[in-house]
Amino acid sequence: MAQPITFTRSRLGGDGDQHAEAIASALDLLQLLHDRGVLNLLRGLVGAGDQVVDILTTALNTPEAIRGMRNFLLLTKFFATIPPDVLGGLVQTATEGAEREKSNEAPGLLQLVRRMNSENSRHAMAVLLDLLEGVGKGL
Repeated sequence: MAQPITFTRSRLGGDGDQHAEAIASALDLLQLLHDRGVLNLLRGLVGAGDQVVDILTTALNTPEAIRGMRNFLLLTKFFATIPPDVLGGLVQTATEGAEREKSNEAPGLLQLVRRMNSENSRHAMAVLLDLLEGVGKGL
C-alpha cells in the first residue's frame, strides 16, 4: 500500500509557508484529475507505451487519414484568411435568415428572382460561382 509522503520545511526548500497556497492548489488539481479518471487514463497510456504508439501510427498511416489531415490544414488556412467581421456577419445573417424563414411561408420564385437582382446578391453569387468553378477544376 502507498505510504504518505511527509513534507518538512527542509524538504520544501526552507520556508514552506511561501508555497502553501500553490501546494494546496496542486493537490486540489491532482484530486480532481483522480476523481475524473484522468490519472487512470494516463497511467494506462504510459503503461501501454509502444503499443499505443503502434496503434496510432497504423491508424494515421492510411491514405484517408493523410488526406483528412491535409484537408483540415487547408481549411484552417482558408478560414484564417477570412476577416472575423466578415465571417461574423455571415453567421449572423444566416442565423437571422433561418429564424425569419421558419416563421414565414416560403418565398415565391418571382420574389427570389427579385432578390437575386440586388447588388449584394450578385456579389455573393459571383463568389459562389467562383467556388463552383474551382470544385469543377478539381474534379
